[in-house]
Amino acid sequence: MVRALALTVVFALAASALAVEKKPAIGSFPFWSAPKREFSDQFVPGLNAALLLSPEQIEQLHAARRETIDNETLRVATRKDPNLSEAQREVNRKLVSDAQANLRIKVSNILTADQRTLIEQINAVHQEVSKGVSEEFQPKLTASKGDDQTQEKFRQEMRERVSSDFRSKLDGLLSPNQKAAFDLAAADEQAAAKNVKK
Repeated sequence: MVRALALTVVFALAASALAVEKKPAIGSFPFWSAPKREFSDQFVPGLNAALLLSPEQIEQLHAARRETIDNETLRVATRKDPNLSEAQREVNRKLVSDAQANLRIKVSNILTADQRTLIEQINAVHQEVSKGVSEEFQPKLTASKGDDQTQEKFRQEMRERVSSDFRSKLDGLLSPNQKAAFDLAAADEQAAAKNVKK
């Protein structure tokens, strides 16, 4: 009897530990926007964590995405089919546009005013940094036209520079709690990416 009770307690503790570990994660939800891309993944690993989303918000956001841009009807409609008429393609484009608009509305209703403001600020900072780095590198890219290896080297330098400059500007934008959540998530996501590569 005592042994059965002890085993029950052990299983209950293990189950509760697993439940704690499996709290919802937001992953790379597309909160961000970039030129020509209304919905963009995180600009740098861990960025979504800076929003300090509650578990309830995370569940609601995943549900909103499933109901809109990730629903099966939209997936079927957006499959590449060379036999579609232009009218059918236009209908599919409208489906995608409507789904994106619905997602934008649902996300806005789920997030707090502070979270929406932070997203706008981060989008603006990223756009400013990207534009500045692009303007700086444009003469180098123009001068190396035709040399694919050099062009790729400059593009890689640009990506690294945008990332480091963006991270520097984030430091001044995020609160200590937001910064801690961002740093922790960035480390976790980078470690997970390395494990996938291995």
